[in-house]
Amino acid sequence: MRIVAVLGCVLAVSVADFAHGEETWKSHRPLRVAPAASNRALPAGPMLVIDAENGNDGNAGTQAAPLRTVQVAINRATPGTTVTLRGGVYFERLVIAARGTAEKPFTLRSWPGETAVIDGSWSEFSQSPDKSWQPIGDGASGEFRSTKKYPNVREAIGAFGDSMIGLNSYFHRSDLQATNELIDYDDWDQSKTTDIKPLWCGPGLWYDAASGHIHCRLSHTHLPGLDNYNGETDPRKLPLIVAPFRSVPLLIDGAAHIRVQDLTIRGAGYDAVILDRAEHIEFDNVTIWCGSYGVRARATGPLKLHRCGLYGSCPPWLFRTDTSKRAYPGRPNRDITRLNTHATLVGDNGREFEVFAHPCNDNWEISYCDFTDSHDGPYLGGVSLKFHHNLIDGTQDDGIYLSPMYPRHLFMGSGAEIHIHQNLFRGCLTALAFGGSEDTRDKVFIYRNLFDLRPAVLTGRPSVRDRELRVSHGKLMGDHGSPPWSAMTIYHNTVLAKEQARDASMASLGAVRSGLPRRTFNNLFVHLEKLPGFVPPTLDQPVEADGNLYWAPGTSEQSAATLFQRYRQSKDYAAQKEKSPNGVSDRSLVADPRFAISDLNADAFDFRLSRESPAVNSGVALPADWPDPLREVDKDAPDRGAIPVGSSPLEVGRSAGQTAARLNP
Repeated sequence: MRIVAVLGCVLAVSVADFAHGEETWKSHRPLRVAPAASNRALPAGPMLVIDAENGNDGNAGTQAAPLRTVQVAINRATPGTTVTLRGGVYFERLVIAARGTAEKPFTLRSWPGETAVIDGSWSEFSQSPDKSWQPIGDGASGEFRSTKKYPNVREAIGAFGDSMIGLNSYFHRSDLQATNELIDYDDWDQSKTTDIKPLWCGPGLWYDAASGHIHCRLSHTHLPGLDNYNGETDPRKLPLIVAPFRSVPLLIDGAAHIRVQDLTIRGAGYDAVILDRAEHIEFDNVTIWCGSYGVRARATGPLKLHRCGLYGSCPPWLFRTDTSKRAYPGRPNRDITRLNTHATLVGDNGREFEVFAHPCNDNWEISYCDFTDSHDGPYLGGVSLKFHHNLIDGTQDDGIYLSPMYPRHLFMGSGAEIHIHQNLFRGCLTALAFGGSEDTRDKVFIYRNLFDLRPAVLTGRPSVRDRELRVSHGKLMGDHGSPPWSAMTIYHNTVLAKEQARDASMASLGAVRSGLPRRTFNNLFVHLEKLPGFVPPTLDQPVEADGNLYWAPGTSEQSAATLFQRYRQSKDYAAQKEKSPNGVSDRSLVADPRFAISDLNADAFDFRLSRESPAVNSGVALPADWPDPLREVDKDAPDRGAIPVGSSPLEVGRSAGQTAARLNP
């Protein structure tokens, strides 16, 4: 079970709550299930209707005489046209280069009450699997080969068609055929100069470039403590989604004023959706089953993503080390399976030497979306955007990436302004991450977010020498050796961290340099293991911090009383207080925040404060120009943390606003 909604702070909802009827899955219970079909009314104006079952491309495109092919309708459409798809699967790879206007946008959507699926995969593997595979007499146990050849496609990328859980794309047949699920070497004394033995990481594909055949093996996994694969092993008995590496189900190419609504997009190879030099693009209630990447946006904006699901292909039996790059030059290691979703959203940019170089993605709003089950979540750095009420869940590495992905500062001297607020981060190795080679002048505001860093992340596959699952529980902030982090204003957040942090502020006061100020106010930093020491900033760092509450269960009165003692007696404290009297942690404290639910390990944890909490009405008054959507609710002396007493429940992700059938702790 995965968290898919926050209601009254955090409400755990099983995926069955969003399933339709009594469904069974031959593969594995889904990690995510798309919502029911939308009943959005049809707009006035010109419309073309497409029906994959009953249409004909010689028809007029009316409800009575629909077209059959979506691309035919797109090519026929004019500004203001709504291209409406009846429910069904459309095995196409669409290109939209149309240019609507603000008054007459171009719309691509499903018919009310029906769900249309744009599928870039080969249809036979999902429509007639019994005819698409054949067993291999001299292959490994459970190994099958495609009956047809698919030459010149580089790699095959896939998922189970019933659950949409990703299949591994193996780089080597030896790993597809392996039975060993533990890291092992022929000679452990030579582990630094030799590679591991063949390794089985779960159901997957291998593309034989020499023959053009696709090989498939769906054998079970068996590691204790893991959510193992125990489903159907014969690919002829269940649908699979299998796509070539370059399958892009939807490309919006130089288009303008495009709306995409109520669709499902699947069958991706490397990218599921590409937005290239596009303007005024809106995605509303779109389910995107990611390939190696979900949405790739290049020189695009304004862009709105609302109530969309960007679901990655990392299955629950896959470890971070399985998908990591291993075949670096000069090392004896091979890559195992690297094509599972690396990031759900990435921002690219044209460079100076390109004909269509354009300085930046710009003016994005991403709200009420799900970003799940991937190596990294969305890459947001260097984009002026508002990112709010989103769910980031189940990332093997970084929750969101905030460093600039291109040299934006060469074009915009003042940098971007990025607002990250009222989101839930859960099951991330690093919730807020930085990296890359570009410098930054961006200003990042991080406020009213919930960081639930308690769930385990599968970081390292066990070995024959150490059979324990290697897991981590995530940290708030970190980098990959990047230039110093952006200027950040971090306030009114609530963080629950299970893994031992290096300092009480969870790195929120670190990695600061001149010209990139850090302001950290009214946050709750709750450590489940042990309260670390308070590491103050040095005098030369532009840091202000106050009103933060620190806590760990079992903290003694003596430890609480001495957390700030050394700092407050130092020369740096006196000098900093003279320079910035309101930013030296004078009103920060160590105390039990007394949440509404006292058990900090409860799965269905309630992040709200009890009225007796020392965090209530005890925070520091913040400047009026700092954005705060809950300022009116928290208009007395501010509460510390993300959710003030008396506020409406926080809801995130595309299921926000729905009533859950039950709590499922």
